[in-house]
Amino acid sequence: MISVYRGSDYFEAQLLRDLIEQDGVQVFLHGASLQGGLGEIAVMGHLSIMVNEVDQANALDIVTAYERGDFALESEE
Repeated sequence: MISVYRGSDYFEAQLLRDLIEQDGVQVFLHGASLQGGLGEIAVMGHLSIMVNEVDQANALDIVTAYERGDFALESEE
């Protein structure tokens, strides 16, 4: 498996994992078990989103779109 993103926090990594999985890509969130060991303390910078090599390009496209803000909710002003 290949890392396509290193999460800045647990919730962001989970969100990205869900977005990638919605596109049919199998995802492994490396380091997710650290959250349980630390309880209420957030795991920062120790989460990697891993995909099979064959899915790397597709997953990276989704990560790039996320970082660009393509999945952001629009505010009602």
